[in-house]
Amino acid sequence: MKSTYLLQRFSKILNFNNLFHTVVVKQVFFILILFFLANTTLFGQELTSYGVTGRGGVATTFATDYQAIGVNPANLAIRKSFRDPKITFGFLEGNIGFYTENVTFSQILKSYFPKAFNNGNNYQLTYAEKQKAAKDLPDASLSTTINATLFGMHVSSEKLGGFAFSIRDRLDFYSKTNSTLSEILFLGQNASYFTNLLLSNGQTISNSQDLSQDIRDQVVFGFRPESESQTYGEVMNNSTIQMLWTREYNFAYGKKIVDSYNVQVFAGLGVRYISGITLIDLESQNNVFIGETIALSPSFPIEGFDIPSPTNVGYQPKNGFARFALPKPIGNGYGIDLGLNIVIKRNLYLGASLINYGKMSWTGNVYNITDGILAQTQGTGFDNYNFIAYSPETFQLGGEGSALSWEGSEKFDDELPAMLRVGGSYEFFKTAHLGFDVVVPLNIDAPGSLASNLYAIGGDLRINKLLTISSGLSTGGNQDFNLNIPFGLTYHARRGHYEAGFSTQDISSFIGDIEGGGNNISFALGFLRFKF
Repeated sequence: MKSTYLLQRFSKILNFNNLFHTVVVKQVFFILILFFLANTTLFGQELTSYGVTGRGGVATTFATDYQAIGVNPANLAIRKSFRDPKITFGFLEGNIGFYTENVTFSQILKSYFPKAFNNGNNYQLTYAEKQKAAKDLPDASLSTTINATLFGMHVSSEKLGGFAFSIRDRLDFYSKTNSTLSEILFLGQNASYFTNLLLSNGQTISNSQDLSQDIRDQVVFGFRPESESQTYGEVMNNSTIQMLWTREYNFAYGKKIVDSYNVQVFAGLGVRYISGITLIDLESQNNVFIGETIALSPSFPIEGFDIPSPTNVGYQPKNGFARFALPKPIGNGYGIDLGLNIVIKRNLYLGASLINYGKMSWTGNVYNITDGILAQTQGTGFDNYNFIAYSPETFQLGGEGSALSWEGSEKFDDELPAMLRVGGSYEFFKTAHLGFDVVVPLNIDAPGSLASNLYAIGGDLRINKLLTISSGLSTGGNQDFNLNIPFGLTYHARRGHYEAGFSTQDISSFIGDIEGGGNNISFALGFLRFKF
């Protein structure tokens, strides 16, 4: 019964046609997901492929071929047998994940995919439910991640080593808000911070929790006297909202540098050119902004953000697939990966890597929040838990009625979310491979970085010539030490020329009643992988 139920749950999740029609209307930043789910398929620095996802992030000594890019480039040179493929290539694989606290599995699915999980109807919270959500959200981590390898290729040679290339998109969103900001996010102009309300008939009234819905429907905007208003930094104190969307062009090389019967040492180097598409870096500590920047590609204009660009980008957004395939970049940068893998007596693997060390420069459509006070806002706030889709009815981000004041900036430089990976594993008779990983963020303030160390144990079990299962335990990262039980299944064609797989970071979210499932929703797919 459980297996049947699980398959039914996965079939719902993979209802791509419904998902596409649900999201395509207004989810500007979700354009990446739309294309990816329509064709294939967390905080992305954690997971990179369905194999890594199925082990909960254990990858430093596991990842092979082009899937080792961004994990450990030393693995590109490892050949366990003369039967190992010399050429591996794949298209359109990756993962998508949502993690929330104090929000149920059902609420997330209905918010992001109402076509599939809410009978085709928009999922909207009542005002009372929005009030409850505002109380549940403070100090809770929320994250959304997409990792999409559009194309990857690996060429392996016993003498020359391993070469790899990939084109990959990453989108990472993370937020943690205080009680004041949480209430504004869900209640908008009706939040208690705004002591007065302007009605459509021109009347001004005092804000109160006891106001009827009829009165709420007449509110034009909420405000409070400037003498009593707080600065943006005070309103957002101890809050973080970050998002990073980039496209990477990766080149990596691995080489065996020591070869003896008992010990083999492999080293690797990876370089990447990064095209920046979106950056949001808003963070306040001690009532002062330490992050106050937003940069948006003109390929994806956002309703309500109507401030003229400070930089003449000279680009007219295209429609449909062209906007995703060739988005107008507004930044560029570089990254470097270094890796090492030591193999002892052919079975024990010890690895370490420095990943994503580098910088980004954002040169177009860059804005900074000006030093001012929050005196008013217009919009009713979020109606559900989809924090990526919004419109002027949600929040007016620019122009009359705007809650925030912005100014243009010519350029903004930022470091990449670098991290250190350390892992070890042991392979038993080429049937079972078990190991651990520790991932340490080195630049925790950078958008796209892990919020804390990620710890994972897991492995692969080859149950026959065709199937391999993966599982383990993981905690930390962007999930405040929530315990996850990953699971993955990989299919190998009989002659080894084709491979496909799927996985999830937490199988417990897909087992049991949908209303009582876990709060870590993720899945990864890849079915266009070929080996020769």
